[in-house]
Amino acid sequence: MLLGLLCHTGQAQEVFERGFAGKNKIFIPRGSFGGGLSASFSKSGVGDENGYSIIPSYIGELKGGWTSYAIHPSLEYFLKDNWSIGLAFDYVKNDFSLDKARLALNEDMALDIQGWNYMRQSYIGSIITRYYVPFLGSRIFGWFVEGGIYGGYIQSMLYSVGEDGLKHGTYQDNLRLSLGLKPGVCFFVGENYDFEVQVGLVNLSMTRVEQTENQVKKSHVWVFKANEKIDLLAIKFGAHIYIQPRKKK
Repeated sequence: MLLGLLCHTGQAQEVFERGFAGKNKIFIPRGSFGGGLSASFSKSGVGDENGYSIIPSYIGELKGGWTSYAIHPSLEYFLKDNWSIGLAFDYVKNDFSLDKARLALNEDMALDIQGWNYMRQSYIGSIITRYYVPFLGSRIFGWFVEGGIYGGYIQSMLYSVGEDGLKHGTYQDNLRLSLGLKPGVCFFVGENYDFEVQVGLVNLSMTRVEQTENQVKKSHVWVFKANEKIDLLAIKFGAHIYIQPRKKK
């Protein structure tokens, strides 16, 4: 009886499979080339000739504008199925102008600001590696993890134009080197075209900041930073095209 019970138990047991492997383990085959491009542009303004009041009696006569655009090309080659190495480049520029603003805490205390401008632009190159995983064996939906070494130059300026026509303010030149981890999801809309969404997750960076005030005073500092949270400002939307290797006859 014991032997029969063991045989029955052995026959009843089945291998547990969660289903992530699926039927298709190859999402993008070895030997493929991939190229991608993401770009963005936004422009907005606030106020008119009389300005705009955000909080009545506190912030008024606000007038300014904001312009931002970015471009991100990339190229990758698949050394193995689903695994690639590649190069990428990021260029981002932001411009903000505050023509005028009035901060009034009470009837006797008020602060007027006008003619301030802020500009920031960055040039970041990177060596990246990606690993793709098909979702439940699908060749349409998948997710990936990107890791890379990122380095480049960042310039920023906060200034106002004086009566002499010269710019007065603070200028910064940054040299940055960082390690990053950026997961994302992608889905194919054709045999060789896909769209993807990617977000920054882990970033370790080292930056040398050189600051010049009013084109006279100079100073510099080293900044070390670690970030292990989701960076909502680093979300990217892009499109990729893949050229698959020709099959041998």
